[in-house]
Amino acid sequence: MQSRLRLFICATILTTMTAYAQVPITFDTDMGNDIDDGLCLVIACRATTMGDADLLMVGSSNPSEWAVPGMRAMLDYYGRKEVPLADCSQNIAPGNDKFTKLVAKNAGLEPDPKTPDAVSLMRKILSEQEDGSVRIVTTGFSTNMANLLDSKANHNGDGVDLSGPELIKKKVEFLTLMAGDFDRPEYTEYNVAQNVPAFKKVVEEWPTPVYLSGYEIGIVVFSRYEQIKEDLKPENPVRVAYEDYLGVGKKPAPWDRPSWDQTAMLFSIYPQKNYFDLVGPVTIKVGEKGETIAHEEKEMEYPRYYLKFKEDLPKEKIEEILAGWYREP
Repeated sequence: MQSRLRLFICATILTTMTAYAQVPITFDTDMGNDIDDGLCLVIACRATTMGDADLLMVGSSNPSEWAVPGMRAMLDYYGRKEVPLADCSQNIAPGNDKFTKLVAKNAGLEPDPKTPDAVSLMRKILSEQEDGSVRIVTTGFSTNMANLLDSKANHNGDGVDLSGPELIKKKVEFLTLMAGDFDRPEYTEYNVAQNVPAFKKVVEEWPTPVYLSGYEIGIVVFSRYEQIKEDLKPENPVRVAYEDYLGVGKKPAPWDRPSWDQTAMLFSIYPQKNYFDLVGPVTIKVGEKGETIAHEEKEMEYPRYYLKFKEDLPKEKIEEILAGWYREP
């Protein structure tokens, strides 16, 4: 019964998603600090292959030199060799590299000193897109987004005659952040805590709508190892990274993992599918330690919203929907 249900979900994804226009996406991730970023990248790659998304670039907010070659190994495996990559724009926050270094080495890849920084590549990519078309998905620290906001016209001689805020306002449709906790406002969520000033700047100054998928969403939606083992081939670098991160065979089972980042990507590519309800518009007050306190507002020039589960699509159904994305074609 379970296998038939999963096949139905996969078939539904393949037959219904093509009805929607291709969405330009830039993905900013702290790949290497947790494995949910890897499964999130799988969704972006598969949606691009299916013609529903156009993955324009992937930037790292993880300052490790192995983040980019690790992501290159994953992108290449999924046939996305054309997607450019960018290093973190500032050495802030943890730079874990255990599984990114592993998959990069397995693919014969090393850090490339010529890799552009995230702000420089984002400015170039955004300037080339249609106005109001790009959706940015950030599932790590807000470092690169804050530095993009701070960038001046002709940043480092890039020839783009718009400041960061002007460029964002002109080219970006919306920003999605995996950040915060809106069930426990006193709690300091990891992505926020590692660079509180950057997150505060982004939620206060970003000149387009912002959507937040909080800790409380992903923590109850699991990626199940038994399914990962069935759906991803042993040589798949995302599976290799998953098994390394969870210590499969070395630590006690279960080897399941919450799906913080995948929910943010799912919403960003398919907001019209109404997988989640939205709370807002809200203003978000950021505490000194990174607490995220939301207050509903009636009118905002650039509204902020956070996701919540729908009654007819509870966490179990979102888990099933995400599961349909992991099976290799």
